[in-house]
Amino acid sequence: MHTSKILLISGAMFAYSSLLQAQEGVYIGGFYESVTTDDKKKDHADYDYIDGGNGPGLELGVLFSPSWGARIEWAEQDYDRASALAQGGKERRLGLDLMYRFTEKNHLYAFAGIKSVTPADGHALANLGLGASLPFASRWSLFAEGAAYQGMRKNLTDYGIKGGIRYQFYTSEVDFIHPHKPIQTVITSTPDLDSDKDGVIDRLDLCPNTPITHLVNEDGCSIVEQFVVSMKINILFFNDSSYIDPIYYPEIKKVADFMVKNPDTAVEIGGHTSTPATEEYNLKLSTARAKAVVEVLTKKFNVNPARIIGKGYGESRLLDLNDNEQAHRTNRRIEATIYAIDARILTR
Repeated sequence: MHTSKILLISGAMFAYSSLLQAQEGVYIGGFYESVTTDDKKKDHADYDYIDGGNGPGLELGVLFSPSWGARIEWAEQDYDRASALAQGGKERRLGLDLMYRFTEKNHLYAFAGIKSVTPADGHALANLGLGASLPFASRWSLFAEGAAYQGMRKNLTDYGIKGGIRYQFYTSEVDFIHPHKPIQTVITSTPDLDSDKDGVIDRLDLCPNTPITHLVNEDGCSIVEQFVVSMKINILFFNDSSYIDPIYYPEIKKVADFMVKNPDTAVEIGGHTSTPATEEYNLKLSTARAKAVVEVLTKKFNVNPARIIGKGYGESRLLDLNDNEQAHRTNRRIEATIYAIDARILTR
């Protein structure tokens, strides 16, 4: 009986404190429970020969954090009796539980506490159990629990299963549990400027004042497409000669002008011969012709020698395979192939 009084006083204080905190984690619930009592109870007058029972109950709980909470529980059980000596009547149970939720959504939780039950003179029980909750509306949820009740003075164990419904005074845990805070959205009335109208706002634009006709990347800079360009010239030589007739200087100047305009270019000067004479001799003659053109580019047109490659191909790359004077004249030539990376801005 002493334990029951302590629990009643503690429960009243808990309920009063919880109600003062209404809207801050407080919930109430109702349930119906079926209890299977220890066999020892049906044989002793101390327990009024009870043999299992069932009945309704109420709970008042409060959450202290996303995981921890506590509740006070009251239940009224209508027990069966195993003896005609039993006084009969409904009995009551009152107790406190500490609750631990495995997730912040309150779906699965464990609880432990102490209860005072009042069959006959009453006795105290320690309990341990598991529960699950299923929300079905903004503040409502269904729940079910299973618990074991262990005698604190005598070795006896009861088991109970219950189902019920809860109502919470709060909408969500983030409304009241620190450090969770609602997110505040700030709306600015002044939009960011895009002065050059390229689709990238000024504070992110790394290339301001881009022409509106240019395609731009995510940094607001013009998109440049790179591609390879090439150029060829032909210079004809007299038979068995590497002398360059000045009439071909304008052709060579085209190469020099292109390289000045495109400083990243390089050129290969390829010398070629016709088929008369041996391959070894023709290779030597074609190399001399290539070097003659290189000399004109460097000395007359001041092209950097590092940008020029002279190479002889002999008779390995004939343009005309016929064995006549016209074919020989065509094959005695210089080819300048220029390779450069040119850039072109893409437009809308």
